[in-house]
Amino acid sequence: MKVLFIGDSEELLQSISLILKVRWRDLSLIHATEARQATELIHKEQPDIVMHHVDAASPDDFDLIGQIRSFSDVPLIALSQSDDVIDKVRALEMGADDWIHSSCIPMEYIAKVNAILRRCSPLGDGYTTSFLCGKLSINYATHDVCVNGKPVRLTPIEYKILYQLVRNEGSVVSHTDLLHSVWGPHYGADPEFLKKYIYRLRSKIEEDPADPKIICTKRGVGYIFITVSDSTE
Repeated sequence: MKVLFIGDSEELLQSISLILKVRWRDLSLIHATEARQATELIHKEQPDIVMHHVDAASPDDFDLIGQIRSFSDVPLIALSQSDDVIDKVRALEMGADDWIHSSCIPMEYIAKVNAILRRCSPLGDGYTTSFLCGKLSINYATHDVCVNGKPVRLTPIEYKILYQLVRNEGSVVSHTDLLHSVWGPHYGADPEFLKKYIYRLRSKIEEDPADPKIICTKRGVGYIFITVSDSTE
């Protein structure tokens, strides 16, 4: 499991690492100390969960929750020493999935993290569940993708695009939504930029990229992941 910790407290960082390794021995913990670094790491590393150490006296800490939510639905826990209900409500309204006191006992902390991962995972427990659609399979835990049982090597960007389309299976994902989800909120609606990556992805998972059956185009709108194609290029 990959965790992004946002905050300045090295002591809390070490405590979280020790606690989570009891349950997730393959834990990979990455660290950001300021907002820009945090958003960049979310895009680059695609963490399974974000743990944000919130200083209740700092409006910027609450604003960062909303900023992350503007481009990502990654599970997010706000950690704080505050017991103020107003602070908790504010964090939840900004988009946090839970508010946990930093002195929470280890077993309760693990249980809360596990519950959030189950609730927020695209198909239940993302660490044990794979997606299977015809000849395409995806292991969410390892990011492994196979076609006809054979591994397909995707770049991080290609995997992010595929993930966003699969999690919205049967629904059109607009150019803008894909650009924001994969590259961040600062990317505008640039269909031609996105089209290049869609072509590369199709060339790896489609039998005939020129006649796609998995990732189909909705002209002028975006793309849709479907089992049986009902759209044309």
